[in-house]
Amino acid sequence: MSPELSQLIELQELDLEIQRVSDRLLRIPAERDQTEHEFNKQTAEFLDLKSKHQQTIETRKQLEADLATTQRNHEKFEQDKTRVTNEREYTAVLREIDAARKHIAALETEIIKLMEETERLEGELGLKSPEVERMRAEVDESLATLDREREETTRLIDSCEQRRKKLGEALPRNLFSTYDRMARTRRGQALSEVNNDGICAACRMKVRPKVFSDVRRGDQLITCENCGRILFYRSEISQPAEAAATGQGSNDQ
Repeated sequence: MSPELSQLIELQELDLEIQRVSDRLLRIPAERDQTEHEFNKQTAEFLDLKSKHQQTIETRKQLEADLATTQRNHEKFEQDKTRVTNEREYTAVLREIDAARKHIAALETEIIKLMEETERLEGELGLKSPEVERMRAEVDESLATLDREREETTRLIDSCEQRRKKLGEALPRNLFSTYDRMARTRRGQALSEVNNDGICAACRMKVRPKVFSDVRRGDQLITCENCGRILFYRSEISQPAEAAATGQGSNDQ
């Protein structure tokens, strides 16, 4: 096999790795969103309880503030009662006092209900919190794993890109340009291997015998007449030497 063809094969393997890793990198944000979505879906009841609990507390605080204001007004009306100068003013103050008392009673009743509701919600939250905390910890670990993978993947892509640049610079410019153009339009696969049956792995078409013979020699660049990719052939890998030695040892026995 010619050195240039060997370099192109190495370059394609690198490009396919870059493509694979890049595809994985693009999927990570969606996986993070899905993980959070599943957690929120599984804990929807708990989150609803938590929201109701917070809303109950805020409502009670507002009612307590209204109660304090009404109580101050009631005290003021009681003081005004001692300073009235006629029956009309006295009657008006009494009405204000009565309205304030009724409002105070209504507010106190509502506040007690909210206090009881708050305690009930706190009890339910207390029962559900351990399980939700466990799930949250698992989700956080999954997210952290995805973040680490994203960082590692980004570093791997950078490393592959640097290696790709060096390989490209080692090739003749016109050859690299041709390869690069084909690779970008074919998701990194500008070359295609021909198997022992003479079939192009990319388009699954059988090449002509003469073409197959030339591809097997590997001393020139030949493109597939069907898909246009640069063809190459890998000879069968022989058995490892140590395996052969082991087999020989068995025969000796």
